[in-house]
Amino acid sequence: MSNSVEFSIIVPIYKVEQYIKTCIDSILSQTYKNYELILVNDGSPDGCGRICEDYAKSNKSIKVVNKENGGLSSARNAGLDIAVGSYVIFIDSDDFWDDNNALENIHKNLSETNADLLVFPAKRYYENENKYTYILSCEADRNRIINPDTREAIRYLLENNIYRAAAWNKVIKKSVIDEHKMRFREGYLSEDMDWCGDLLLYVKRFDFYNMPFYCYRQQRKGSITAGKKEKLVADKLYMCSKGYKQAMELEDKEKGEMLAAYYAYEYSVLLGVSGGVKNKQILSEMKELQDLLSYDISNKVKKVNKLKKIAGYSLTRLALCFFVNIKK
Repeated sequence: MSNSVEFSIIVPIYKVEQYIKTCIDSILSQTYKNYELILVNDGSPDGCGRICEDYAKSNKSIKVVNKENGGLSSARNAGLDIAVGSYVIFIDSDDFWDDNNALENIHKNLSETNADLLVFPAKRYYENENKYTYILSCEADRNRIINPDTREAIRYLLENNIYRAAAWNKVIKKSVIDEHKMRFREGYLSEDMDWCGDLLLYVKRFDFYNMPFYCYRQQRKGSITAGKKEKLVADKLYMCSKGYKQAMELEDKEKGEMLAAYYAYEYSVLLGVSGGVKNKQILSEMKELQDLLSYDISNKVKKVNKLKKIAGYSLTRLALCFFVNIKK
């Protein structure tokens, strides 16, 4: 018997009083209504808790969880503990959706494929300038992603940088999460990385929705990663090291290579955001991991690996840091 609720939409909430209504309203305005909206108040000291309770009073689809502050992973896990939908979607509470038909169209896609995981593109929203830029490309061949040959689908996703370390641009079958007892690792800033890496091993069928409806808010003061550069880099390094080791230990060598390729892209990102880090141990461990770049299924990692072969590790890292800075 199929689950009566199609989507469990989980929103972890902490100190976002000026943004939370925009986030919630963007979900409630969806044309497709067969969902539950789980608002997890992670001990927010502002008016977020009251706002959530007010929404819940007027909408039976909304569940509110009030808990002590434990961080983003803890809040997502609390939402997963009570989710009853066939699929789970995450949205961060300072972000929003700008396509009212997104759930309707995603539901149509999943009705066709019964996929374990659907990926969708996203865009950055710069509130100071009120402008958008794409994070993930919409230019993808859905037929190659829904390919029942899982390995071919994964290779295409990795080649084109479509499958990345973000929980919020994926729709995940709840039965996959339950079967593997998946929860987010608490206490880390890059909690999405190993979650998405593990999903890559568990998912049998993928799908894609080509509209970038997820708006990832930039330039927000007090955001989780603001002012935590060294911890962010240390946590990304930990995730990449752990993931590389996991990939090399897999008995299925092809799967291991694809998992390593996923982490190779994230390692390239790590190099780019490492500018300004002074901790010698972190810098040394980053350099020791450079062989990960040889798993260059991704077209972007291919470029980074080629540059490393020509210019060496140190100059490649400097070039990536410079590139990240001018993109801000």
